[in-house]
Amino acid sequence: MNYLSQYTIPFSGLKEGKHLFDFAADQRFFAGFEESEIEKGSISIQVELEKRTTYLRLKFMLKGEVELICDRCLEPYLQSIESSNLMLVKFSETETDDGDEVIYIHPGAHQVEVAKLIYEFIVLSIPIRHVHPDDKEGNSLCDPEMLRKLDEYKATDLPESNPIDPRWNDLKNIIGN
Repeated sequence: MNYLSQYTIPFSGLKEGKHLFDFAADQRFFAGFEESEIEKGSISIQVELEKRTTYLRLKFMLKGEVELICDRCLEPYLQSIESSNLMLVKFSETETDDGDEVIYIHPGAHQVEVAKLIYEFIVLSIPIRHVHPDDKEGNSLCDPEMLRKLDEYKATDLPESNPIDPRWNDLKNIIGN
């Protein structure tokens, strides 16, 4: 049995109105997605399902932390994440394009799979730049040895002894127009 199959919400026997479902994402959850940049984490997910006769409204509330590799020092660190996302589930035999916040399922379906949605919301809540947070005094929590090496090999300004090729001067005049 596939581990991600537990991330389904059966809605066929539910009355109209709001219903809450709780899920958790951990190492086994992230292992279910090939080439995931996240391998470890602990995230609690609460899904509020609002059932109506013609659609379902899903509100995902995620909170927890994932382990990432720091872009600066290449050491792992824990990144806190928190997000709230909405999805509409419509019933249709054919899929039409209503945007990123609408998914379609067959009218005879009795459950909706949410594992992929949860994974996408987790990935979208991660900052683009993965860097250790600073401590209370504003000092970086990155590996000090790596920071020292980065400072040692930092590029310096180009010396003025390398004149610019004069052929580029005409192009500079065009840019100014």
